[in-house]
Amino acid sequence: MQQNVRSRLLLVFILAFPFLVFFGCFVFITDQLPAWPPLPPQNGYDDLVKAGNMVSSETVDYQEMAEPRLVQLVSQNAAALSIARAALSNACVVPVQFSTNYMDAHLEQLSNLKRLGIAFAAGGKLQEMENHSNEAVRSYLEMVRLANASARGGVLIDQLVGIAIEAMATSRLQNILPQLDAASSHEAAMELETLDAQRQTWSQVMQQEQDWSYRAFPGLRYDLERILARRINASAIQAAERKFNAHILKTRQLMIDLAARAYELDKGKPPARVADLAPGYLKSVPRDPLTGTAMNLSSR
Repeated sequence: MQQNVRSRLLLVFILAFPFLVFFGCFVFITDQLPAWPPLPPQNGYDDLVKAGNMVSSETVDYQEMAEPRLVQLVSQNAAALSIARAALSNACVVPVQFSTNYMDAHLEQLSNLKRLGIAFAAGGKLQEMENHSNEAVRSYLEMVRLANASARGGVLIDQLVGIAIEAMATSRLQNILPQLDAASSHEAAMELETLDAQRQTWSQVMQQEQDWSYRAFPGLRYDLERILARRINASAIQAAERKFNAHILKTRQLMIDLAARAYELDKGKPPARVADLAPGYLKSVPRDPLTGTAMNLSSR
């Protein structure tokens, strides 16, 4: 009888051992996670969210508006943009919460932040319509600053919304590039280079995404969520990484185009190679995010 009891206990232990190890590993991983970075004392992100809530819902239709209506819209959004500009002068970090329902409220914040970016775009378009392309540059650069600030310290969805905001800005900058003077082109190139250096890397974004998941879905629950969604998440994350790198490549090409225009207007001839732009018009030659090789002048 005693032998049978020992045999049964041994069998239970053998069957349970993998689960105990599995659980222990995840408890260990959770305990070993680095402390989440503290928020800045005066977090500009909070005021960005406040400004986003103030933006008129009609802002998303700004591209179809005639100039008189656009003037009214820009005036309506003036207070929100003023708050946003002040917020961007402070450190901005996403105040992440580690709960499974965090995303429900956060997605609404992200929607409003994107609308705030559109409000900057509407102001830039009005400046273009009034033939003030050099002033419009500042509105579009503010959008890029917003894109960086609204994603810093957040998870993958924050980065994707930031990319969407920045893509709107760089598209407008590319369109008005032929109208810019040398000073505005040079300023825009240097500003984009600075902001590009400050952006989070893909590794940082994914580390923050993983750390958040461990905290929001601790222990075995996290692993079950991960196993169930592994295939879907893998393809989605690969697509997001391609989008991230393609966007960086496009932004860096715009930096080169802006610097090249400033160079040509100053010297009366285009640069022969990208190296001619550094260090006078760019601090260094931009690199392809995938290959790490030096980028070339635009072929257009």
